[in-house]
Formats: sequence, structure tokens, C-alpha cells
Amino acid sequence: MTAEQPPTPSADARAAKRYRMLFYAAALAAAVASAVALRMSRPEPPAPPEPAREKDYAFVVDAYGYKYQGHTGNVIDDYILKYGAWEKDHLFFVRDYLKNLNEPNAVVVDVGANTGNHALFYSRHAAKVVAFEPFPPVIEAFKRNVALNPHVTNVELCEVGLGDANAELPFSAPADLNHGQGTFRVGAPMNPAMKQLDKKLRIVIGDEYLKDKNLGPVAFIKVDIEGFEEAALKGLRQTMDKYRPLLEVEVTPPPTGTIDSLDKLTALFPKDYEFYVLLRSNDGTIKGQYHLVKLDWAVHSKNEQIELVACPKERLAALPGK
Repeated sequence: MTAEQPPTPSADARAAKRYRMLFYAAALAAAVASAVALRMSRPEPPAPPEPAREKDYAFVVDAYGYKYQGHTGNVIDDYILKYGAWEKDHLFFVRDYLKNLNEPNAVVVDVGANTGNHALFYSRHAAKVVAFEPFPPVIEAFKRNVALNPHVTNVELCEVGLGDANAELPFSAPADLNHGQGTFRVGAPMNPAMKQLDKKLRIVIGDEYLKDKNLGPVAFIKVDIEGFEEAALKGLRQTMDKYRPLLEVEVTPPPTGTIDSLDKLTALFPKDYEFYVLLRSNDGTIKGQYHLVKLDWAVHSKNEQIELVACPKERLAALPGK
């Protein structure tokens, strides 16, 4: 005697079952999507503020082959304490360019040298660094940092600023929170904490000053002088014509600076230079990863400042990150 077989579900029953399963799946997917959308629509809670220090203090750190002495409470020094360098991506970019250039006698000119963060780094990758800094308190900090590094013997500090004339000019001292803001652009809008010095400071024409030093090939020039770039570049034109260096220039637009058009910018450089911008980024600050893009004046000049890179066409092969 054979067992009776269970009845076979009809086609309609099977279709109804499939429909219910699809309905449940669709409902689940919709619920998940709604939850995700709701989460994305909510603003992220603000990051908790960093705890305030009991007091500011001096420190010394081992950086990239040199020691640096700073003081907390200052923007630049705080970055050096936290990340090992100020403008780390700029430094790594120049390091890689000099390595690619492979010029054993390469000279670097650092205009607006501040307390020595850049000059000490460059000293590891160039035959000589000529640094220009006119502000006495910052000069003393620069000297202290060089003294911390007796093995660094190729850095020369010139206690003057650069311009397009030999003169003594009024100078606005940087605020305590940022000793990189000092400028000869007296009268331009600036940090209210900055005050004009009673004593004028000396500026010189870079071409004349460097000519007397009988330097080797100038491979790279950095210019970071808070709106006074145009005058300094005019005074370095013969040096640029002779050596065709790479330049990194912090271009400050009006009213703080004077460069207000692409034509005015390009006229400051010899023929056959190409122009790029180093973009700011968190991974640049922390890891030193640099991001180089072609200059688009209509786009980049809308920012407060741009980090311009000017490279002669015959050396584009050595330009990293392009």
C-alpha cells in the first residue's frame, strides 16, 4: 500500500509566495535606505575642543635631520610640535625636486626665512642655503635653531629683507600668535594685533646682494613675505634670468598684496616658465603629501592666497607631482 502524495501547490500559490517574499525584501530595503538618509541628513556633532594648556612652554623636537626649538601658543611652532614640520608638503615637494634635478652644487634662496624651519630642512638637500629675514626677534630665534645644529654648516642668514630698491622701510611686526605675518606692506589690512615698529628695517635688491656672494647655481627660490612678493621678485629678475630656478611664491592678492592679475604675475618671471599651485590639504599637513595642479587664475585667485610654483619649461621633467 503506497503512501498518499501531498498535493502539489498550484501555480497561483507559488506566484503568491514569490510576491510576498519580494514585498518583504523591498520593504526591508526601503527601511534601510530611510535610516541611512536620516543619518546623513543630521549634522555631525562638532568635534570637542582641544583642552587648553595650563601654560605655554618652550620645547625642542627632533625633526628631519635637525633639531628645532619653538614655543607653544604660536601657530607655526604648534604645527612643528604636532606634525614635525610647518608646511610639510611644501618641504617634501622641494626635496623631491632637488633630488630629481640632481645638481650637487645647488643653492637655495629662502626669502622670508622666519625661525628656520624651511632653511634647516633645505640644508639637508642643497649645497648651500641663503636665508633672508629682517625682523630682529625672529632673527634671534633663527640663530638659536641653527646653533642647536652644529652639524649644519651650509646655512647663511642675511639680516635684511628683499625688494626692488635698497632702502629702509617701515615694518609691521607679526603678532605673538603667528611670527610669520611680519610685512613691509605697511598700511594694508592686517591682523589688528600687529603693530608698526618704531625703527625702520633694511631691504636690499636681491640681484645685487647675491652677486657679491659668488654663489653656485641657484636651483630654488622660496618667497613668503606677506604681500611684498612683487617687489622682491622684481629685485631677483637677473638671478632668475641667469639660473632659471624653480620658485615657490606665496602670492597674496590685494588689498594685502599687490598682484591682481595673471598678466602682472607672469610679467615677474622670465619667458618660458609654467605655473602651478600647491593645494592645501590635511594629508599635506600631516603626511607631507603634496598636490600640484596647473594654475587657473580665474579659479585659484579667488582664494586669500595661493602657493604658486613657477618652473622653467626646460626643467619640467624634474618637477614632481605634476
